[in-house]
Amino acid sequence: MKLINAIINLYKGENYARRFKESISRGDGGECRILHSIPSICERAVSDFGCVRMLARACTDERSGNTGTLPQDPILQTSNTLIAAAKKLDLFVDSAKIPGTRYTIRTGESEIRIVQKDQLYYKIKNPFAKLHLKKHLPKCVLFEHIVHNILFPDCRLDFLGVTEDSREARLVFRQNAVQTDARPDDGQIAKYLMCLGLRPEGRYNFGNEYVFVTDVGQDGDNVLLDDSGDLRFIDPIIGFKQPLLQKLFDALADTTKLEAEIDQLVYKLYGLTDDEIAIVEKSSATN
Repeated sequence: MKLINAIINLYKGENYARRFKESISRGDGGECRILHSIPSICERAVSDFGCVRMLARACTDERSGNTGTLPQDPILQTSNTLIAAAKKLDLFVDSAKIPGTRYTIRTGESEIRIVQKDQLYYKIKNPFAKLHLKKHLPKCVLFEHIVHNILFPDCRLDFLGVTEDSREARLVFRQNAVQTDARPDDGQIAKYLMCLGLRPEGRYNFGNEYVFVTDVGQDGDNVLLDDSGDLRFIDPIIGFKQPLLQKLFDALADTTKLEAEIDQLVYKLYGLTDDEIAIVEKSSATN
């Protein structure tokens, strides 16, 4: 009987893994995500969050220490605290020292500098651009790239620090360049995002109960096709919903729970079932 149960459990495990792989297939023979990649995504998310949580905590200290002296404008408030906290943590970046040839993309959300020989982009991002679309508070901008890296690890943004432009804070990132100008159509974009568990929530908007991704239409420049025909989400707009914000703030509050909180965040963003989570964690334990 034990042998039969073991065989049944083995088959169920393989079936769950197969079902998961099928559910996230692009449908053309290539897979957007596979189950065994989740542990490495979790590990990188913990690393990303570890870099940012010190800055987020320093911002909280700055706000509490400057009660009544901060400007009324929430963007200037966040800028002042970000810049002051970054300087204290040696995370303030002199924009004149950021390498690369400079140009500004047409939306004006980022100043881009490209180092052609290394195929790298340096992005000086205005984190407050299109806040009306993101629908979360300015103080949450530090977490956007973490969620971007979870959902789109092939185009991860490496956080380098904070700089300043006309009294406003800017976040500085490094990103590998995608060597193509080819664009997918709206159908390909929708299929890819639905494979990640993000469902249509309006024109160019996809989400689940935790997060939404928008500004991803075929006429934009946030999604490209690489030379292999794989979709690359360069810099879509990411907005947070309340359950996700609570998980992020929970992770800030207690260092002992950081890894567990981030793991759960990744599982939720990918919409993993309990059975799929068990497979991921069993795989992590054996590796």
